[in-house]
Amino acid sequence: KFMEISDRVYDLLVDTQITVDVMLGSASITIKEFLDLGEGDILSLDKAAGAGGDIYVNTRIIGRGDIIVIDEKLAVRVQDAMDSDNVVRYFFEENML
Repeated sequence: KFMEISDRVYDLLVDTQITVDVMLGSASITIKEFLDLGEGDILSLDKAAGAGGDIYVNTRIIGRGDIIVIDEKLAVRVQDAMDSDNVVRYFFEENML
């Protein structure tokens, strides 16, 4: 069902703080393998080096980007992002206000 977002609601919505997560990759292992992990062990991920990361808000992917380093901190350079109208509608429908 399509709901109209008023200008007032839009202004409130875009000022809402959100948490953005960037997923570098994943691995499928058993609980025993997980419990056996120790300092210095390596867990291989399912993405190739240089493949970038997926950008999430809540559980929804909203884009992809390249992983870079700025001032010794990891960052993501957005390469592909969901259309801004779709992102705003998603937040609105998730009752983030």
